[in-house]
Amino acid sequence: MGPLRLTLLRHGQAQPIESCAVDYERALTRRGANEAQEMGGRLVRRGLVPDLILASPAERTWTTASIVAGACDIDPKSLRGARELYLASPESIWQLLCRRNWAAHHVLICGHNPGLSQVASRFGPSPGARDLPTAGLVTAQWRHAAWVTLQPEAADACDLDDPESMDHWP
Repeated sequence: MGPLRLTLLRHGQAQPIESCAVDYERALTRRGANEAQEMGGRLVRRGLVPDLILASPAERTWTTASIVAGACDIDPKSLRGARELYLASPESIWQLLCRRNWAAHHVLICGHNPGLSQVASRFGPSPGARDLPTAGLVTAQWRHAAWVTLQPEAADACDLDDPESMDHWP
């Protein structure tokens, strides 16, 4: 298989946990929706529109993923809920990604911290602590890989971006 790209996107800013009886139902704030729109636009401007988006079905992540999919003009069939992404461990996130050979060359996973940041911290060529803020993303590329054999440390390139960064991608 040719080059593969994985983008990890943390959901936009959500309502405080005290505002909702169930964490799963926490909605995005207006700022969170704006963050998602901004990051979707940055993906488009950079030419990094994903082929497939896998999202936690929690309200805040699903809404973030839907906004990004709309900004990227992605077919709604390419946005899929994955229950196992709700507050997932890094191992669960990686297992979901690598359990099948996706036809997509660029997969975006929209989920939650701390799992996403823990996976992002393993990406080569320079692994290191990466703490994704709300709507922050990390994108990694592997030149010659298959999804079922992918290793985070073997990434050839890794870039970070977040809506607050003034030094964002061109």
